[in-house]
Order: sequence, then structure tokens, then C-alpha cells
Amino acid sequence: MCGGPAPRKCCTPRGTFSVPLPHFVVQTILLVVIILTNTLVIIVTILDKELHTIPNIGITSLAVADLLLAVAWFVIQLLVFTHSTTITSIDKNWRHVQDLAFVFEMSVILHILLITLDRYTAILHPLAHYKVFSSNTFSTWKIVAICVSVWGAATFLAYTRRFSREWTYCYMSVVMNMMRTILPLMVTTVLNIIIFLTIRNKTPPRVTMAAVEDPNSDQSNNNKTFVRNMKAFKTISLILISIVLSYVPLSLITMVSVCGAMPGLYERMSNYIVLLKFLNSITNPTIYMLTTRQFKQSVKTYLGQDRLTLHSADRNTNHDSREAGGRKISLTASTSC
Repeated sequence: MCGGPAPRKCCTPRGTFSVPLPHFVVQTILLVVIILTNTLVIIVTILDKELHTIPNIGITSLAVADLLLAVAWFVIQLLVFTHSTTITSIDKNWRHVQDLAFVFEMSVILHILLITLDRYTAILHPLAHYKVFSSNTFSTWKIVAICVSVWGAATFLAYTRRFSREWTYCYMSVVMNMMRTILPLMVTTVLNIIIFLTIRNKTPPRVTMAAVEDPNSDQSNNNKTFVRNMKAFKTISLILISIVLSYVPLSLITMVSVCGAMPGLYERMSNYIVLLKFLNSITNPTIYMLTTRQFKQSVKTYLGQDRLTLHSADRNTNHDSREAGGRKISLTASTSC
């Protein structure tokens, strides 16, 4: 993108896009952190059955999208760093990697929208949510169907860049960026505000001694539900804020560049845009890990089991060595006799 009045022809001369060495080093370090954090979220959530809830499964699928997004963009940045031009100028076949990166970006936005819709239904329409997502009716094929739907929608919306002409026509750039990024995030934000207001209006009364003595009482269950909903709301809201801060500036910069208001803005800001995406891919799993008590307990449990296994192995080794030493002494004594 070179900027200029629409309609126009995109031009990408060599040297227009480049990745300075400091940027590339930082992006490499961030990629390692992204792989570690998102892989930890995926593995722990899969292993711990207590984390097999709709919001946690959605955040785990979001972690998969963040991981793939970071890998795809790192490949792009590596090629740009090596050749100092866009990947399509190197080889047109590399555009498939860029398409995949856009698919992963779109899936991040759709995942947070889907997670918010689940919380919205659970809090405002609990009976309908229970009928659909209760353990008796919710099965593996439904999870697969939901994930396939999200990734399918992300793929379709991402590949519309191929024929929408949004890189050359100002009005198409505005329409497509609004439809893909700004509108879904606005809907997600509004739903989260409604969720917050609903939870606040349903604040349970002060816990009584009867509720403390009887954990199965209605008041105790209401308090537990309230606390659980508030924690889920905080986690989703923090992740949403991180996504908004990372993706809305990208859409605005793209629209301004295509419409010619500030020619060359996209080229100058491209490295910082990628850094925002990388930081978001780190922030999302970090927020989940820090705000989800069950996840932290699961990590401690698995790490504790590893320590116990190591300690028991050490104890068995020491015990075997002592027994072997004892047998050696007795044999020597018998021989001397």
C-alpha cells in the first residue's frame, strides 16, 4: 500500500516494507513467549475436566488462534526481514500464508464474540442456556460444530479480501473493516455492558449464618453463581479490552491509508501493528491464567505431581542403593569369616 486517492493501483517497490533488526529480535522473543503461554493454556485445559466449560473451551480455542496467528505473522515478518519487500513481491504463492494470518485474526475477534454470547445467554436466559448446554444435551459433536462454524466464518470473512478491492477503493475499505473488526467488537462490548448491568442488578443479599451453615441452600448457591459470573465477566472483559486495543488501531490505520488521508501510514506503522498483535497473543492467555482460579490450581496440581514423582523416584533410588550397600557388606563379612 502506498496511499493516494481512490481508486488507485497498489504499488510495493522494494524497500517500502522492511523489518529492522531490533523489531525482528523483539518479535522472536515474543513468539517464544506466545508459544509457551498458549500451549500451557491448551494442555492444562485439555487435561483438567473441571475446566471443560463453554467459556474455558472458547478461551482455549482462542489460544489456538493466537498461537497460529503469531506463527503465521512471524513467517511473514521473517520473509520481509530477509527480502525487504512484501511477501507477494517475493513469490505470489506466499499470499496463502498472509491469507491464513487474516483467518487467524478474524477467528480471534469471532471467538471473543462467541464467548460473550454464551455468557449473555447464560445470565439473561439461563433456562434456555441450560437446555442447550447442560451435560445431558451438550455433546462433543456440538463443540465440534460450534468450532467449525467459527473457523468457517473467519475463513470466509478473511478471504473476502481477495475480491472486495478494499486495498484500492476507499469506500470498500471502510465497509469491510467496519464489518470485520469494528462492528463485531462493538457488539461484543455492548453485550458485556448488558451482562455487567444484569449481574449488578442481581447482586445477592448479604450472606446469612444459615447460608454459611448450609452450603446447599438457595442463598449459598446464588452467592456462588454471582461470584462465578463476576469472575467470568472480568476475564472476558479484560481479554476484550486487549483485543480492541490491538485490532481497532489496525483497522483505522488501514482505512486512513487506503483513503489517502495520510499516504504511507500503513508502511510506516506495519511493524508496530505486528507488535500489537504479538502482545495481544501474549495478553489473552496471561489474563486467563491469572484470573481463573481453577486453572491456577490445575497448574499447581500438575507441577506438584511432578515434584512428588521426582521425590518418590529419588527416595526409591536411595532406598535401593542402601539395600545394595547392605548386601555388599554382608557378603564381604561372610567371606572373611
